[in-house]
Amino acid sequence: MASNQNQQGESAYEYAFEEVPKDKRKKLINLAIVLAGYPIALSNFVVGGEVGAGLTFSNAIIALLFGNLLLIALVILTGLIAFKTGLSTAFLSKRAFGKVGSYIFSIMLALSSITWVSLNGDIFSRLIKSTFDWWPIPVSLTAVIVIIMWLFSAYRGYKGLAIVSYLGVPAALILSAYGVYKVGITTNGFADVTKYVPSAPISFTAATASVVGGWIFGVTITPDVCRFAKRKLHVIIAGLFAFVVGCFAFQFSGALIAISTGEGDFTVAMSALGIGLVAFFTAVFCLWTTQDNNIYGGSLALQNIIKDSSFHGKIKHKHIALFIAGLAALFAASGVYEYILPITQALSYLIVPVPGIVIAEEFFVKKTKSNVILNKTALFSWAIGGISGYLSLTFNFFVPPFVAIIAAGIAFITLEKLVKKELTTRVPSKKEIIR
Repeated sequence: MASNQNQQGESAYEYAFEEVPKDKRKKLINLAIVLAGYPIALSNFVVGGEVGAGLTFSNAIIALLFGNLLLIALVILTGLIAFKTGLSTAFLSKRAFGKVGSYIFSIMLALSSITWVSLNGDIFSRLIKSTFDWWPIPVSLTAVIVIIMWLFSAYRGYKGLAIVSYLGVPAALILSAYGVYKVGITTNGFADVTKYVPSAPISFTAATASVVGGWIFGVTITPDVCRFAKRKLHVIIAGLFAFVVGCFAFQFSGALIAISTGEGDFTVAMSALGIGLVAFFTAVFCLWTTQDNNIYGGSLALQNIIKDSSFHGKIKHKHIALFIAGLAALFAASGVYEYILPITQALSYLIVPVPGIVIAEEFFVKKTKSNVILNKTALFSWAIGGISGYLSLTFNFFVPPFVAIIAAGIAFITLEKLVKKELTTRVPSKKEIIR
């Protein structure tokens, strides 16, 4: 009976309301491949290109290394929390923010997921039209088809992510490596990259902010995958592999290409060399392994809200995934995402401090707020983190996302010790309700 319930939870609800059982955790290779699928994205070529074009080669490498080390540290710390609790990102936030606070965060995650899936659906549909002149379907309908393709794996939950990742991760790595190799041949093996002097230099702060800021949302939802880990060591190894291979390697390649060809867009550079099909299929796998994760993460975020509604236990994961993808397809087909994208980008900045608060709660405060309605210390800390990150960016100080995370974490620890009782609204007991 228990095994049947576990199987139902895995296939129908994706353990959205509870921790992943120990016997359902995944092997290291499985975890590493699925986790690597998310950061393997075309945007990393663009980020690397911007950093490479704006700094000297040596400084660009330092900026990429530093930014990715920060990302890896966050992946491992939040991943270890997910391993310990077996909970998804949205449910982890409840342990620091309380129920209502976690609802706000969950809505932000879901909206961000919907918009980014919609945006990438539109971008990829335009790539299809530009690559294949004979393609008869309009961009709007092509975007819908593309998003349905991404839904195919997210619809099946973690198992679906694994199926696509086992195919997509090796394919994306091989195809992109071939593209970089071809660019290297035409530029004498990147012979002049070490002598490069940027014509429009950017600051080290701006470079690292681009690296960290570009993937902080992705890092925030990696607990959705890390909760399936069998051991702590597996989280560490998988996190290192995923972001060294998926983020740093792709960004490094983007920097090489931008410096050598003057073109920061990887697909454009490869098309100019006559290997447009390689660029296209690289994009297919890079986008699929990333966007199905976005749909999956957005679905789990909504389940956090649904759990405490009258629909608790009645809406299956596949239906929530269909809802997320359906909205994304509607936005892509109608172009509505263009109007809400600035809002979503602003939300991305607000998401940044949350990992700092979650980490502070689990490693320092150690008093879960899952049983409270709203933990106001977390909200104040959230605001402090957001303002600190903004000021860091405005005054070109250090790495703004990192500043936001540290400031939010320190504020949370401090406020919890000083004014916790006054700023926490607890769920009333049965006796209090009766009275």
